Amino acid sequence: MLMLAVTVMIAAIVSTYAGGFSGSAEKSPQSSIRVTPELNKNQIYFDHNGGDPFTLSSIYVVLQAYDNKTTLSINDVGGKVDEFEEVGGGSNDTTIRAGDSFFIQGYPSGDNTRFGSMILTNNTKITWLIVDKETGHTISTGEFYL
Repeated sequence: MLMLAVTVMIAAIVSTYAGGFSGSAEKSPQSSIRVTPELNKNQIYFDHNGGDPFTLSSIYVVLQAYDNKTTLSINDVGGKVDEFEEVGGGSNDTTIRAGDSFFIQGYPSGDNTRFGSMILTNNTKITWLIVDKETGHTISTGEFYL
């Protein structure tokens, strides 16, 4: 009888300890995004092709070419970027779901476009990431060539 009681106590302790691990990890959204640069308009378009929805206020976009890198968010409008908004936006709902698009608009810099400290020029490979602010995990990533 004593062995049975000890076994039940050990099982209860182990399950309580192990149960604490199950819900502690934050889940970040995962999405399929297609990116289209239109530098003649100083814009980069992000098309949500499927996966989890996210809000523009919950992400930041990283652009990188060689050793040059810039991080952009909706909070940078008027500073690092001219616009950071949903295509056809205008409502307070900035949730980007499958089928929705958003864009960032930089500033003209001669024949090129500036986003933050980065100037995008022709014949350059740009790596982009969309990152969840809360978890720091990448939602989607890819490359495009100018």
